[in-house]
Amino acid sequence: MPEHFDAIVVGAGPAGSTAARELAAAGARVLLLDREHFPRYKACGGGIPRRTARVLPFPLDPVVEDEVSLLDIAWRGRCRFVRDSGEPFAAMVMRDRFDALLLDYAQRAGAEFRQGSPVRTLEAAPAGVSVTTEGGFSAGAQFLIAADGAHSPVGKMAGLGAGLAECAAYEVEVRAPAHRVRANRATAFIELGFRPWGYAWVFPKAEVLSVGIVLPPDQAGTMKQQVSAYLQRLGLGGAPVDISRGHKIRFRRGAERIADDRVLLAGDAAGLADEFTQEGIFYAIESGRIAARAVLRALAGQAPLFAYQRDIDRELMPELRAARLIAHMFYGMLGRFPGPWLLATRALPYLWDAFFAVQRGESTYAREVHRVPILPAMAQRRLAQT
Repeated sequence: MPEHFDAIVVGAGPAGSTAARELAAAGARVLLLDREHFPRYKACGGGIPRRTARVLPFPLDPVVEDEVSLLDIAWRGRCRFVRDSGEPFAAMVMRDRFDALLLDYAQRAGAEFRQGSPVRTLEAAPAGVSVTTEGGFSAGAQFLIAADGAHSPVGKMAGLGAGLAECAAYEVEVRAPAHRVRANRATAFIELGFRPWGYAWVFPKAEVLSVGIVLPPDQAGTMKQQVSAYLQRLGLGGAPVDISRGHKIRFRRGAERIADDRVLLAGDAAGLADEFTQEGIFYAIESGRIAARAVLRALAGQAPLFAYQRDIDRELMPELRAARLIAHMFYGMLGRFPGPWLLATRALPYLWDAFFAVQRGESTYAREVHRVPILPAMAQRRLAQT
């Protein structure tokens, strides 16, 4: 007979482990499944905004490899300038260690974890859901949280998450010379100048530099070449590469369905990433918390599970919509007037000061958008043209 739980969570990344931890801490019997064996490599720049630490009840210090307070910005290697936030605005982590930390706290709270267990079937019925994993393990629960990444096979099985927008990213872990790694301490490097939008990055880690690029999906085939050219501009063309991997990022822009009576999507599966930075870890953790709350309400008969979508619309979507407005304004101006726009952002501190405040959790994208009344109109006009 299949084992029975109050909730099954598929995917032990930031969204899934957070949801499992909060459910288990509240007394629910939780099964957490993941297709991989942990610790596992995860393609990601590994930049964790400081605001993320504010929503976690435990310190991230054990897995932090560096903290960045400097933002070094360039346009195709030119027009370079540096902005100093005055204090760290993000921590740098390797995702295998960061995700293992979140998983550890989920297990400490009482969640049962099965790794190396990709879900092969999902069946939903009025009384609950059941899953079967590769190898024949079966389990049932009243509710299921699909936090299985941007491809979300479980979301597809449930008929959720259709129509989400997406972009492409590619990252390499470069074993740069020790003096280059030291020289990059406390600094996030951002290179602009990709059309119609996109950016390349260098994020410092303890022993490597994470170098990558994010572009529209129709340019996915050029990413390896673009990263190779970027490494050449950085003087790292001959540096050994430990790992290289591409992945996609999804964005929820409207009313795409991310919940029904028995299943909900969280994190990347729900397209909860911001379109200015393409960062999704903060939103993954927040959606994991919201998902746990929705499941606990549903278990108590206080609200249907699909009310989770209303919660996401109210609590996260205003911020994601504001990030999209900022992205269209920023990349649109950069595409039309690259030199003057970069000179303006260099001379006027508002944009980057606002960015730092958002990343530290002292402000929000939505608040910053409405501090500049002309900004929403400018961005909305550009959105209407795309």
